[in-house]
Amino acid sequence: MSSTHVAQDAEHAATRRPARVLFVHPSDELYGSDLSLLNMLRGLDRGRFEPLVALANDVAYEGALSRELAAAGIECRHLDLAVARRQYLTPLGLAGFLRRLRASSGMLARLIRDEHIERVHTTTLAVWSGALAARRAGRPHIWHIQEQLERPRPLRLFLQRFVPAHSAHVVGVSQAVLDSILVTPEARAKSSVIYNAVAPEPWMAAAGRERIRVELGCGPDDVLLGMVARVSRMKGTDLCVRAVADLLAAHPRLHCFIAGGPVPGQSEMLDHVRELIAASPAPDRIHLLGLRRDAPDLMAAMDALVAPSRYGEGASLTIIQAMFAGKPVVASDLGGNLELVADGETGSIVPNEDVAALAAAIARLAADPDLRAAMGRAGRERALRLFTVERQVSSFNALLAATCPAPAAAS
Repeated sequence: MSSTHVAQDAEHAATRRPARVLFVHPSDELYGSDLSLLNMLRGLDRGRFEPLVALANDVAYEGALSRELAAAGIECRHLDLAVARRQYLTPLGLAGFLRRLRASSGMLARLIRDEHIERVHTTTLAVWSGALAARRAGRPHIWHIQEQLERPRPLRLFLQRFVPAHSAHVVGVSQAVLDSILVTPEARAKSSVIYNAVAPEPWMAAAGRERIRVELGCGPDDVLLGMVARVSRMKGTDLCVRAVADLLAAHPRLHCFIAGGPVPGQSEMLDHVRELIAASPAPDRIHLLGLRRDAPDLMAAMDALVAPSRYGEGASLTIIQAMFAGKPVVASDLGGNLELVADGETGSIVPNEDVAALAAAIARLAADPDLRAAMGRAGRERALRLFTVERQVSSFNALLAATCPAPAAAS
């Protein structure tokens, strides 16, 4: 190619604008799916893609995600989106949800047209209006599934038809979440796995171990377990407390902390957990920390992570964070946990809702510091191979490049 043609191509490329992509998301927090979205948007190829984020405002969030998006120079809108939440699982609630879904789909369709959106990307199964609006506006839709849906069964059966029918491509954060929704060869043919990920450095270099352990009254020989997640039935907070409570009498050096808060307006599990702690043999050794912003230091302070989720686990960021921190993981045998944790090598996989098995796996780690260290090293090596942000955003940019048109010429 001549130098004249090279100069002409460069000039032509400079006149093209990035493709506008609308990301539709159900919350404004910094838990798993929020952090996953934030990672991908921070690493987005801004030369090719210009993001606009729509966040649901049906719950009074503190705005943690939108603050991070603003700091990254990413435009964000708080909109009245229909989000499939627990309160809609009644006949009357369903009618209200369908009204909200119709209204929010129309609102998003107008936004797509007004803002010249070229692709729509929905981040969880809890939001359907992005898919409906994309179809109404004649734009391709990508569905990014973060959770494994098992029940209610009628909803799962509905989404097994709805999701592939309303998606140009379906992304899963693990193979498990794809398998729960994509049940036909045709649906699976337009899907791919992009594992959740975290930046390794904050978790590998955190220096707050002693500060946290002093805060919790743990000595150098004490064994500190940690759970960093929502206080919820889904995450199995009560299962962790019950298992630890069964061990406290026989393991006088065992401590446990739980860092996280409940879904706004859903405090039932938190109240139940407080009752379980009060009834345990040593309530002063189970620490409820609430929502914390020093997760890397908490991971550094713990000796093992407990992740006993009951359902819905796609690819837990908490597990990946603990692996980068060099900590073994005890997790339930469901969803993406089986793809993250190498049983017997980087931690232990235990039967779902089996408190005795959970307690036994914890006791084994508590009694063997060499085993904890070996599993922690293996977990870090595995995370560095599979779960880095660089790997995640590279895969995501490649996906968008394959499903988006080349940037349009600027007017």
